[in-house]
Amino acid sequence: MGDILEMYREAKGSADAGGTEGESTEILAFAQYRDLEKAADRTAAKIKEGFMEMGYILKVARDTDILAGSGYAGHEEFAEKRYGLDKGTVSRYIRIVERFSVGGSSHVLQEGYKNIGFAKLSLMLHMPDAIAEEITENYSKQEVQAIKEEIDAERAVSDIEVAIEAAEAVQEEGSLLERVFRQLGKEQPGLYGKLCRAVPGIPSVIMDILAPQGDAIYMVRIPGTGRLMLAVSRAGASVTKVRSGEKEKYTLEELMAAVAHMACGGSGAGAAEAVQEEKKEAAQASQKEAAPAEPKEKRKESKVIKAAPPKQPAKRAEKAVAETVPSEPETPLPGQMEVMDYPEAYPMGTAACMEAEKQIPDVHYEEIPEEDTMGAEGREAVYSKTAEPAAGKEKPLPTAKPDEAAAIQEQLPPESTACQAEREESTELIRMEADGCLERLRKTFSIWNDEIPMDFLVKAHQDAVSLAAAIEKLMDTGRNGEERSRRC
Repeated sequence: MGDILEMYREAKGSADAGGTEGESTEILAFAQYRDLEKAADRTAAKIKEGFMEMGYILKVARDTDILAGSGYAGHEEFAEKRYGLDKGTVSRYIRIVERFSVGGSSHVLQEGYKNIGFAKLSLMLHMPDAIAEEITENYSKQEVQAIKEEIDAERAVSDIEVAIEAAEAVQEEGSLLERVFRQLGKEQPGLYGKLCRAVPGIPSVIMDILAPQGDAIYMVRIPGTGRLMLAVSRAGASVTKVRSGEKEKYTLEELMAAVAHMACGGSGAGAAEAVQEEKKEAAQASQKEAAPAEPKEKRKESKVIKAAPPKQPAKRAEKAVAETVPSEPETPLPGQMEVMDYPEAYPMGTAACMEAEKQIPDVHYEEIPEEDTMGAEGREAVYSKTAEPAAGKEKPLPTAKPDEAAAIQEQLPPESTACQAEREESTELIRMEADGCLERLRKTFSIWNDEIPMDFLVKAHQDAVSLAAAIEKLMDTGRNGEERSRRC
């Protein structure tokens, strides 16, 4: 062994003393294990976080004129042609350096983000800082992806929908931590049962239930508040509002107190049901373990628990409410005048007011040819002749005999009935759309009595535009129906 070490020392000495220009003749030599360990750690760190150096290099190439005269039009062409990096990868390299490096412009990661890796940091680019700082190297890429999916799901819910939820939901009291545990008890009855059985107990037992692998993240969604992220570790806990990034931190003692408050507050039927659910889950797990199966590697449970999906998404619920709200009956306003209050407006007197068939004189129109050869006086004479019936004589409406009516019906195109049904269905859908817009506008302005936020006004404007469009469609449908009636 001594001869081998001596050989390495001699080789290292000769390498340090000479070497041709432009070529590295350095030979790694290790006098003892500690030297080898340090070199291996240094090389592993370079491999694991080498993307930071590349990101910093590409950032310099982008932000300075160092590529002038190199033959490359920009940093993206330089990265693609020389190293095969596409634009998306180049962008992620630079953004990671700008957000997670020391000072925002170096090749060294901040202490809290070391050893996480390029893939997970790329997902964390889409997260608020308050959430990203809770993720450590102990979380897998799949778990980080699950957190990102929860954030995306909450971003898909608009502020106006959350405001409507807040107006309809019962607002709970207590700290964010207590509210999270109450909601967690509703969404995770098995976990709730375990905690109820463990309280009162030593903190280590409760921590083994909440974070069996040392740390864990729980997502819950409270109507009117949105998603809340509970991050649990041996040092304590934190609760972050996904929508705003607000965070509250709690010590381990405060965490234990919140768990005990949840368990004691649910000591009734709810707690009993949770305990039964927990026993049922434990029995099912023991049956699976007892069943003969091929030996395989035991898969760890995910440390990220996603929020339970709502029974009815907010958008569908809003649409359902808009479609099921009955239209309010038309009631006369105080002081409103009726047409029949003025019999003098009817040339045939009060009796005509009470007889619907006498309220409108028998008026019909004749189509004027495209080439107008009659002149204004001729048209006026025709109109006067057809519009005013002779005194004391009412021109009866033409009627058809039953056999003639059947013949006329047979001559109609077969698709007339189908077209009419389709038209009625289209009209009903448009009316429902208009009712939905009206209901959303009513809710928007009933929630806020003072100043209305700009995003609410934008949403209200969109609903108003949609309502106007629906009314235009109804008017067009009515005109088309009248035109087809005249043609028939």
